[in-house]
Amino acid sequence: GGGKTPVSMKRYDSPLVMHHFDIRAWVTMSQQDEVREMLLSILGCATYISKEKYEKRDEELREQVYRSLKGKRYLIVLDDMWDTEAWDDLKRAFPDDKNGSRVMLTSRLTDVADHACQDTDPHNMRCLKEDESWDLLSSKLLEDEPCPL
Repeated sequence: GGGKTPVSMKRYDSPLVMHHFDIRAWVTMSQQDEVREMLLSILGCATYISKEKYEKRDEELREQVYRSLKGKRYLIVLDDMWDTEAWDDLKRAFPDDKNGSRVMLTSRLTDVADHACQDTDPHNMRCLKEDESWDLLSSKLLEDEPCPL
């Protein structure tokens, strides 16, 4: 790839981003991943997962993810998204409280990025210098707030 994951991971782990978001979840996708596993990953970052939650249906898990994120500022990174159907299943779990929450996905597939980014143009990666990558991520994640660095 073009270095999407390392650039994204470095910024995801930065103290500024950690402090800015109440909940952060990094989900590495694969072609075999089921939506259920992704929902459990996100839920595990947002709250304690009891044994009973593993037995819930996908729709119940989706609702629990939604409730655990509701009212909080969250950053969810879906790394290496392969499938538009998986995105359609997952996006319903993300409340839009207009509070600066972000869902960021990386994909090597243009059609997946275009499908997920219907309200905005996806960013096509090129090799960025470190300061350029920070500026890009800051502008996307901290859109309406000044960067303290």
